[in-house]
Amino acid sequence: MDMRPRSTAIHEAGHALAVWWNGQPIARVTVLTHAQAASGPLIDLNGRAHFAEGLVEADYLIVHPAFAARGIAEYLPSLVEPIERDLLHCFAGPVAEAIHRHARYDRVLRGSGRGDRCRGHELISLLPAHKLLDAEALAIARSGCLVRRYWAGLVAVADLLQARGVVDGERVSALLCQVTGESPAQGPASLRELDPEGGSDQRQATRQKR
Repeated sequence: MDMRPRSTAIHEAGHALAVWWNGQPIARVTVLTHAQAASGPLIDLNGRAHFAEGLVEADYLIVHPAFAARGIAEYLPSLVEPIERDLLHCFAGPVAEAIHRHARYDRVLRGSGRGDRCRGHELISLLPAHKLLDAEALAIARSGCLVRRYWAGLVAVADLLQARGVVDGERVSALLCQVTGESPAQGPASLRELDPEGGSDQRQATRQKR
């Protein structure tokens, strides 16, 4: 029987988790079987073709980073946070897959996550010069923190994707809210919650506000 790959379901659930945590709408999440992926491209809601086994269709904060000027956030500091939030969108998928497979992050990023890493590098190029060196490592660390904290919700989404293949974004968001007891759409949490150091105090303060 041609099953939908578990690693792909986990990968796409990781992307969806990051979009949800950032309070952004999800339109649709898709995971194909190997046979479906081999038969032709995945067509998104806008009619664009993607040669992939899975796809999260969502509203991103920086829509076309490849067409923006390098280092633009040096002159527009308000772009730094949207860029760093979109980096979560990029890296949470491959990081989730790596954790599931007990694999090194860099190995997954060179394989199934290479497209995500490419978009991540496009986003990183927009950051101020002083943030460039550590941007990827920080994004991966934050993604790891996010994925581990919400692993139960991520697995629930992956289970649904494996069973259904195509799931409406509202259902994915509702499932994450149900499993986690949180609703980021009412106001996304601070990125500092996910930082390797100093995040615990910020998490406590955010929960008290909620």
